[in-house]
Amino acid sequence: MRIKALVLWLALLVAGLPAAAQFYTDGCEPASVRWWQITTPDYKVLYPEGLDSLARVYADYLERVKLPVGATAGYYPNQEYRRPLPVILYPRVADANGMVAWTPRRMQLYTTPTFLAPEPTPWPVHLVTHESRHVAQMQFVNARPYKPFRWLVGDLFAGGVSTIYCGSSFYEGDAVAAETELTNVGRGREASFLEYYRAAFREGDTRNFWQWRYGSIKKFTPDYYKVGYIRAAGMRDVFGVQDFTARYYERLFRRKLWPWPMFNYQKTVREATGKRFKPAFAEITDTLKQRWQRDEQARAPFMPSTRLTGQHRRFTQYKWACVLDSTLYAVRSGLTTSTELVRIAPDGRVTRLSSFAHTTSRICASEPLNRLYWSEIVADTRWEQRSYSEIWYAGPDGQHARLTEQTRWYNPSVAPDGLRLAVTEYPVEGGSALVVIDAVTGAEQQRYPAPDGVQLTESAWVGGKILAAGISDGGYAFYDVTGGFASVFDCGYAVVKELWESGGELYFTSDLTGVDELYRLRGGSAFRLTSSPQGGAGYAIAPDSKDLLYSALDAHGRHILSTPLAELPEPVQADFTRRHAYELAPGLETPRPVNIDSTIVLADPVPYNRLAHIFRFHSWAPIYVSTDAIKDQSFEDVFSTAGLGATVFFQNELETMVGSAAYHASWPDSNDDPWTHSVETKFTYSGLYPKIEVSAEFSTERARMYFMQQSYTKWDRKLAVNSERLADKPSASLSLLMYLPLNYSSGGVYRGVIPQLRASVSNDVFVHGAVAPMNKVSASIRGYAVRATPSSCVYPRLGGGIEAGVSGRFGAMDVFAPNAYIYGYGYLPGLMDTHGIRLTATAQAPLGNAYFSERYVATLPRGMRSFNSLASKVSATPLQSCITMDYVFPFLPVDCSWLSPVVYLRNFECTLHADGAYFAGSTAVGSLMSSVGADLCAVLGNLAWFPFTTRIGVSAYYNFGAPSEYDKYHIGMVFNVDM
Repeated sequence: MRIKALVLWLALLVAGLPAAAQFYTDGCEPASVRWWQITTPDYKVLYPEGLDSLARVYADYLERVKLPVGATAGYYPNQEYRRPLPVILYPRVADANGMVAWTPRRMQLYTTPTFLAPEPTPWPVHLVTHESRHVAQMQFVNARPYKPFRWLVGDLFAGGVSTIYCGSSFYEGDAVAAETELTNVGRGREASFLEYYRAAFREGDTRNFWQWRYGSIKKFTPDYYKVGYIRAAGMRDVFGVQDFTARYYERLFRRKLWPWPMFNYQKTVREATGKRFKPAFAEITDTLKQRWQRDEQARAPFMPSTRLTGQHRRFTQYKWACVLDSTLYAVRSGLTTSTELVRIAPDGRVTRLSSFAHTTSRICASEPLNRLYWSEIVADTRWEQRSYSEIWYAGPDGQHARLTEQTRWYNPSVAPDGLRLAVTEYPVEGGSALVVIDAVTGAEQQRYPAPDGVQLTESAWVGGKILAAGISDGGYAFYDVTGGFASVFDCGYAVVKELWESGGELYFTSDLTGVDELYRLRGGSAFRLTSSPQGGAGYAIAPDSKDLLYSALDAHGRHILSTPLAELPEPVQADFTRRHAYELAPGLETPRPVNIDSTIVLADPVPYNRLAHIFRFHSWAPIYVSTDAIKDQSFEDVFSTAGLGATVFFQNELETMVGSAAYHASWPDSNDDPWTHSVETKFTYSGLYPKIEVSAEFSTERARMYFMQQSYTKWDRKLAVNSERLADKPSASLSLLMYLPLNYSSGGVYRGVIPQLRASVSNDVFVHGAVAPMNKVSASIRGYAVRATPSSCVYPRLGGGIEAGVSGRFGAMDVFAPNAYIYGYGYLPGLMDTHGIRLTATAQAPLGNAYFSERYVATLPRGMRSFNSLASKVSATPLQSCITMDYVFPFLPVDCSWLSPVVYLRNFECTLHADGAYFAGSTAVGSLMSSVGADLCAVLGNLAWFPFTTRIGVSAYYNFGAPSEYDKYHIGMVFNVDM
């Protein structure tokens, strides 16, 4: 009984592996890339060859910030480990990001700076500060009380326990608070970071923490970084508990509570504030609301405005208004709308033109060419750790075209002649430049490298010059690019974005007052031109040149508004030397500031030996767990495939080699049977152009010999394949899978092609005239094109794919006929904006004449999929086909947090099913079969502290056309976890 309990406990731990993105591969560079390393006392920085200077910048700041970043966390980065933490730099990813994972433990830093309204601090400072806080947060998993668990299961323990006790909103909110505290800027000092909460509180939308954390299909919910920051910074600012994070970890290890202190966060809040968590969080949000109200009153009066776009049933936002040929264009997205390019008529009527990518710059217009331009992040066709920022354009019809390919060019601005573009370039080796290109051909015409220490962001053509915004240690400033980068105006630590020109003057948006407003640069001074309660963005002059257009946020969406130019307030000279006191941020005290003048001694770079590090064993378990079960993250599979034995997991630091090895001891079926012992391994190598997956198994269970057997009745002869064990011949098998995931996504549409070749062989044999080893070879190819799925929908609004393949057994094709199949699927919108339809069609047929035919894909209606004998009968038919239709609709958005944090009930969901199957030439069974049914599920935002969307419910089918010996009804449970 104790063994079963241990197996169950460890299986549960394995089920929680991907916690906080811990147990997965994020992709790799090709194997041809050579790597170097710089080792510091606590970090091992890996980077591609030729980037020594860039690596030194990151290695220096990692060591410089490690003590300040841990001062309020209770731990310092890498404090509980002897070996340095691997830090992998990925400079060829065109989007800015970072990640700390713990199974295996590592840090990944994407060194390309943020291109869209970045914070007024150099990107390495922001990135290293944030990610270093994550390293400090995760030290508790190897602290003294928990250390024996690491001896038992390696890094495996960290994934599960970090999910249960902290969770992503805790980690990210605390890290944002740390970056706001230590960098003197940070997201806590940006108007855009909490702007939706400001709008929602203004309109009385005061949800509790769990509703903000786990979201709703009815109400827009910002990402968990923001509510996590409100909670973390609120504890420090509103309640004055500067060391709250340290107290949280300290409480985990108290003798009376350890090892499983339940509701630790709530009880830490109670101890620190004297309040229960719910009223404590309500006090934080009430304080925020009151402060925002006072700020709004101080900024009044406000300019008049008229809404141009109408109200939608669900949250919808418009941004980046742009005028081309007297017509207004914008980018729209929402809870039920994936990102798309739209045209807006003067009466507010909106016409959808095309899908649009999620990660782009704002759009700008060239009147002479009648084009809209933007930059767009596009993934590399094969390598996940490579992407590009390309310049794209569209005409009035919205159809996209690529101007440049595989470039690193961002934020285009159109020259006055409309025939040139100024773009910002972020080279792989670091730094930045402004590049002038031809707007028709994309050819480079001029290049202006920025001075060291300046990160260019956006640009505008003003009075025969090119002015650009740039970030340095002192914040933002405007530079005259064509004048040798002479400083034109110092903007300090306010965010500056959306540069444009009108009348020979520079206009820009800034959050100097705590909300985004429009400013104009004139005569060496900046003047604020707008005044609005929530601020605005995407300012533009209307086609009639009489109104100012902009987008403004409220609780129901971001709308296009207009204000007559004649009714704008009098320009107010802006003082950019004065900083706005953002709510919560002033209360984040810094007990140990970063010392930028201290000397950090770094070791010389040395080559990184990839072969010596090809295997990195990071986790293990004293039980056997199927690697497929872990990969699929199915609780049912984990429980059914956990058993006596041992499992070890490996993943190298560059993520080119990932796999596992296991030993399994199986209970005998009877007392007379011996125990079965097996050893298996499975690994994937991703460094070559095709990915290669190999699995092998050796077992003491005897190999089998298969043979055909005839039996006779009074009326006919029957053929069957039987088998028997081969004495003194243990079984062995080997499987090889090669596939090529080609990614052609762009413009808001996910596209790809995946050719695949699979071969398997074992020492089982088939005897039919000659002796042949049992083997199977299959080949297939899949292509797909699908729009993004809006957050309140279950299916994409439109898209589809098709797959075709063949399979066969060499040496036995006269007995087992090769098989060919084709499978297609598609998505369509339903009757309402949250509804969706999924259609599939499958057909397969044997190739040639043989005694038997094997199934490659399932063609029975879903209500009959468990009828194995029926599946065997229909597999012999000359043609097997099946069509399915699913109609899904979420309903009852209850957003119930009564049982939180254990369970959060978001809504319910119903999926109606209808399947029909046709089997040509069937004699043993009918040629037509069908089933209808439905799934009814409760959709949970989390379950038992695991922060993953979970569906729990019941599935019911009624079958038509099946032989009478099979059930007409099928009822089962639905349990699905999205990870």
